[in-house]
Amino acid sequence: MPSGRFNPFETLLLTSRSQADTAGLMLLAWVMACSGPLDAAQRKRLTELARECRHGHEIEPIFALADRQDFDAIQLAAEVMQKDRGGEQAYPFMRQAIALSITSGEPSITQHHVLRFLADLLGVIPSSFATLYAEQAGKPYAVPDDPSRRDYWLAREHERQQQEARQQEQAARRRAQEAQARQKEEIRRERERREQQARERDRQRQERARHEKTQQEKARQERAREERRREQARQERWHQERGSAGQNRHRERPPTNDARAHRALAVLGLPPGASRGEIRKAYRRLAQTHHPDRFFAEGEARMAAASQRFQRVKNAYDYLMRAS
Repeated sequence: MPSGRFNPFETLLLTSRSQADTAGLMLLAWVMACSGPLDAAQRKRLTELARECRHGHEIEPIFALADRQDFDAIQLAAEVMQKDRGGEQAYPFMRQAIALSITSGEPSITQHHVLRFLADLLGVIPSSFATLYAEQAGKPYAVPDDPSRRDYWLAREHERQQQEARQQEQAARRRAQEAQARQKEEIRRERERREQQARERDRQRQERARHEKTQQEKARQERAREERRREQARQERWHQERGSAGQNRHRERPPTNDARAHRALAVLGLPPGASRGEIRKAYRRLAQTHHPDRFFAEGEARMAAASQRFQRVKNAYDYLMRAS
């Protein structure tokens, strides 16, 4: 008879050395697949159980049938098990089924119903099933909620509403935290912006101060150059007038052979033989330039230095006036 007329599980049964073992593996795989597709650990566990059986074929086809919940295969396996392993012979099988269902914790509702279905199918009375479950799970069997009852769905709805309320509360708390974080970030950015503006203002002030100082220094240098030019012009005029000066003018000049007079003239920036009028002009000019009051805003050190220069100018002037 060609094999194309049989479905995959029928083919497994026809090639199996023990149809009851093959059917049992199929139902055990179904129990585990009720909580989701078989994972690697579940496949390994079933493969270990298959080594103790006398089926004589590959186990992978059973995994595939269980994952896709092939009810033709499940129905046929249930019929084989009911015929060959009913009554007390079903106890070892039920122990294995219960052990597989509690591998990851409490069985799912679907697994609970499948276990009770198999117990009823194989003639295991409820009290015996409860005893087998307590032996394997280590705790009394608790009848799961019945999805057909109204209270089951009311409880589920209440739980769903509570879950939604918790999620909404968490979302509101998360939004509040995000808003607070955004506010803190905005405050931080505003503070950084103000600090940047303050640094920019300080930089501009410093730049202006440097520019003003540079301009003042340039003006000072220009005044100094102008004074030097004027002094040179005065000296040139003095040299030009010296040859035509009369006897009276010579009498107004300090003695030319006095070393102290030479030093005093040098302090006033005058050449030897300068007249009293030139001495007065030089004194007034230098007194205005080096008077300490002009350096009041520049600190005590500048005022002290200016005072010394002013005193030298005054001493030189006083001496020259007395000497002439």
